Amino acid sequence: MEHYRYIVVGNSAGAIAAARELRKVDDSGSCLMLSEEPHAAYSRPLIAKHVSNGKDIEAMRLVPQDFYSSCGIDLRLSMRAASLDTAAHTLMLGDGSVVGWDRLLLATGSTPIIPPVPGNSRSGVHTFTTYDDAKAVALHLPAVRHAVVVGGGFIGLSAADALLKRGIAVTIVEMQPRILSQMLDAAASRIVEAAATTAGAVVMTGRRVNSIDGEQGPGRAVTSVVLDDGTRIPCEMVILAVGVRSRTELAAGGISVGRGIIVDEQMRTSRPDVFACGDACQSQDFVRGVSSVTAVWPNAVTGGAVAGANMAGLSRAYKGGTTLNALPYFGLSITSAGVVEDDSATTDIVMASGGGSYRKVILRNGVVIGMVFAGDTSRCGLIHMLMKRKVRVDAFKETLVSDDLGLLSLPATLWEQQVTDCAVAGSRTRQDDASRGGPAGAAPACEVI
Repeated sequence: MEHYRYIVVGNSAGAIAAARELRKVDDSGSCLMLSEEPHAAYSRPLIAKHVSNGKDIEAMRLVPQDFYSSCGIDLRLSMRAASLDTAAHTLMLGDGSVVGWDRLLLATGSTPIIPPVPGNSRSGVHTFTTYDDAKAVALHLPAVRHAVVVGGGFIGLSAADALLKRGIAVTIVEMQPRILSQMLDAAASRIVEAAATTAGAVVMTGRRVNSIDGEQGPGRAVTSVVLDDGTRIPCEMVILAVGVRSRTELAAGGISVGRGIIVDEQMRTSRPDVFACGDACQSQDFVRGVSSVTAVWPNAVTGGAVAGANMAGLSRAYKGGTTLNALPYFGLSITSAGVVEDDSATTDIVMASGGGSYRKVILRNGVVIGMVFAGDTSRCGLIHMLMKRKVRVDAFKETLVSDDLGLLSLPATLWEQQVTDCAVAGSRTRQDDASRGGPAGAAPACEVI
């Protein structure tokens, strides 16, 4: 039986961040990385570009081609982790082989929710979370005039935007009263719906798909969907985008699981030699003060880096994440973070709108707990920094939604500290590079750009 010092199950944002940090501490411990997909790490948010303009996976790569070999990582693609024995420290793989480990990271991500709708396995029904999903959609397009996207969340709208750019008629069906209800407030949802409609989509909210109908026989191709009010929509393609759920199956029977794999501030699970990060895990939301699954890219990267460092023997703490989303579709820029719906009993709100923009910042006890921006989103990094640091902003709150918001428009003590932190971070990066025998690197990008 092969035995590894480290095994990482997964090959996306959290897994790559973990591997980078792990190798900063331990550059020689044996490491195996497993992926069910046949592709090395790529940016999943970019898969819509394959449908809209043919961008291939090489343009989506997260790391250089030699990353795995240069880091001494044994990468096995198209390989499933079938079952885990935490007592024996073994992992059974999809080919029946068994490998041993000293430290294990579960960066297994999430999987699309498939609604139990009759006809959901017909030819022409797709999910939209992987590059291979996007390839399947693109290959089917020559036979498609009209597509129905089931779900008005981030994934559904990315698919709808890509299809519209290919000249496909699109109907978006969302069971909630408005699209992007988890990401935006009502006003911003209306802005996005208007942009989608202007781009050519038909948006139907408060409706469910009751069945996906089509041909009989071997092909069983989609020809229409029927909604809960009896409306029939002819179509040749259906995209199922009703949401995702954490992949926790490897944790079953030996590791504590809620909605995701439960981790502490060091990204450890209930088994001290097993860690988890990214969409698979349930960690602290620093805005809401609860443990939850926050399936967004920045949290996967930050949590993965903490997990990797601690797997290699350090003691770092994850300070928590929160929801952070950016919507670049239908010719519109939208960014939201933290709490987006206000509660007048406990929050203070500053807003500005006009000239094609909408800005809202939500405060509690003088601290930013959420924001929604539409139009010009260039200052969102600055506000997110204030939110992460829990800075008291009530004395200058109106500035946060002003046209000329910038680092220098904040109190001097704040921007001076930001500049100092960036300088320190750059120095640490150069020291890390030098200690690994590599060339001195440039300072990392600061939160404020």
